[in-house]
Amino acid sequence: MSDEYLVCFDTDRIKEYVFATDKLREVRGASWLLTELNSRAELGRVVRPVCPDCEIVFAAGGSAVLLAPSEAKAKHIINVVQASYGHKALTASITGAPMRLAPATKTEGFGERVAMAWLKLREAKDEKARRLLPGIESYTQPCAACERHPASRVSHLDQSAICHSCYAKRQAFDRNRDVNAPEDLNALGAVARPPGYIGFMYSDGNSIGERLKQLAGAEEYGAFADKLDQLIQKTVRDVLMLVTAGDMALSVALEITATFERDSREALRAGHLPDEKPLTLGTAVVLAHAGFPMAACHSLAGQLLKRAKQRCAEEGYRTGSLDFMVVTAAGSSDLNTLREEVLTQESFVFPRGDRQIRLTQRPYTLNQARTLLECVKAFKKARFPRSQLQYLYEGLFHSQADAIYRWVKVGGRIGKEQRDALDEFYRAFGDGDQALPPWRRDNNPPRIDHTTALADLIEAYQFVLPEE
Repeated sequence: MSDEYLVCFDTDRIKEYVFATDKLREVRGASWLLTELNSRAELGRVVRPVCPDCEIVFAAGGSAVLLAPSEAKAKHIINVVQASYGHKALTASITGAPMRLAPATKTEGFGERVAMAWLKLREAKDEKARRLLPGIESYTQPCAACERHPASRVSHLDQSAICHSCYAKRQAFDRNRDVNAPEDLNALGAVARPPGYIGFMYSDGNSIGERLKQLAGAEEYGAFADKLDQLIQKTVRDVLMLVTAGDMALSVALEITATFERDSREALRAGHLPDEKPLTLGTAVVLAHAGFPMAACHSLAGQLLKRAKQRCAEEGYRTGSLDFMVVTAAGSSDLNTLREEVLTQESFVFPRGDRQIRLTQRPYTLNQARTLLECVKAFKKARFPRSQLQYLYEGLFHSQADAIYRWVKVGGRIGKEQRDALDEFYRAFGDGDQALPPWRRDNNPPRIDHTTALADLIEAYQFVLPEE
């Protein structure tokens, strides 16, 4: 029986490390540092001197799978990788866990055995998470950037006192920066229309772990993982998270989600897996002012992502989905509060009856999101009056009846091209047989009597570029 050992690695608290500050240069520098550290080339450079005969099955995206010839070699590899990681990333860390490959082999049952090794790795990561980080002494100056660690260096950019970790992030930013790239979110928001808004996108693959379990051998596992990493690099260049100008965010998110789904069949074929059902993404977009904290954007995007992935599950993972949120002074609280109180009958000025009503149809499937953006472009092309959109939007929060009244009233005020755009929108997201515009009858559990997509269209309106 083989004495080979699996060695699985996973980077700890990636989001905490990357979003330690809201400064774009530190965020991008941290991302580049992790990308370099988690590459196959860097892992090989670290482990080959201590174990020349180890086999790197996969390394990218913060994770890695290796094969070591013995348990002793596996543990030695973990020690040197963790030491090298801490030396370069300073406040970031990586966890490794070994597991005997048997009873699986390199050609049979490999994916299932790796899945078991990941469970052992999860236990090791949970144990590490219980250890508290030391605090900053009262007489020590905290880092001007992250305020989490003692200041120990002077930044060459602004002469501020920063910690070793933030200094390393800024160095990585300087090494990799594009001279045309913005240095902060305000510069990014300045090019958007309306000015000052950015879009924070966060995506995650659906049921990829289940596909990995189906991989029979190490060769198929590595081929599938490498192709998947190449697909991610092609679609978003780094990880499935990015920030862009506000008026591009929804279109970019839609394109990335669609491209990933379309091109994922190549990765499936590389792993000798059936490709009739492609890989899909759940995608979240937070549209906020450039001054809104990036960590808060990430938190809201994470909540949106859970809902998007839930919608994917409801669709049997046959399609990706998109959820989005526009952060305003009144809508920047917890997502559950927004969706369950603000965008329901609870917000009606003139409540009537006990009907359950949703003022949103988010999250959308990939095709539905594409249709919504097409409707927005049609409204823009028809030069639909913004005053009438605002009039319709306010009616949604008065009562169900007032929203219907305003729809009819606006329909009598506008021109034919604008009325055609309004009717086309309702054909796509309404239900002419059982409800009156802008409402759609909906009996999905938990029981909802009526929903509308009108608020979604109006909120997205200013963040979608016209067709030209």
